Amino acid sequence: MTKEDFFKKYYNFAESATKGSGLSPILILSQAYLESGAGKSSLATKYNNFFGVKADKSWQGKTVILKTREQTKDGVAYTINDKFRIYGNPYESFMEQIKFLKSNPRYTKAGLFTYSDNYSKQADTLQKAGYATDINYAKLLKDVSSNFVSVFNKIKPTNTLAAVIPLALLFLLGKKFF
Repeated sequence: MTKEDFFKKYYNFAESATKGSGLSPILILSQAYLESGAGKSSLATKYNNFFGVKADKSWQGKTVILKTREQTKDGVAYTINDKFRIYGNPYESFMEQIKFLKSNPRYTKAGLFTYSDNYSKQADTLQKAGYATDINYAKLLKDVSSNFVSVFNKIKPTNTLAAVIPLALLFLLGKKFF
């Protein structure tokens, strides 16, 4: 799946999940892209887990044990088997990611939610708060985010009327047929 295809398929989930959270939908979509191997990982395709969210003792839902790559603080990679959450659909995964970030005080303390319009600062803040073991995580997020901004600018409606017409049409169809 290309970055543009991934964007088109999952951006609405990111936008809806981040609404009112102080998080950039571009950043969250970039996280999903990186964590899911561009949407191709078995964790994403079979289990709808786009963020590599592990299942701790508090998780009451279904789980799966898979191999995962970790890194030491020195950047040395190693592989472990770990338990991951299974979600019913991709949107649940996006919503759980936001819930996780909002409920963890270290992200608030680091200032993650103060840069809602700046995915670059949010990426640096995630790294600083210890989100990922990959020492290049912020750079990777910023690279993908920059690409997604280009995709967004390429495919977004050029005027408000273009965005409103499909909604009005659905409303009219709903009135007539439902």
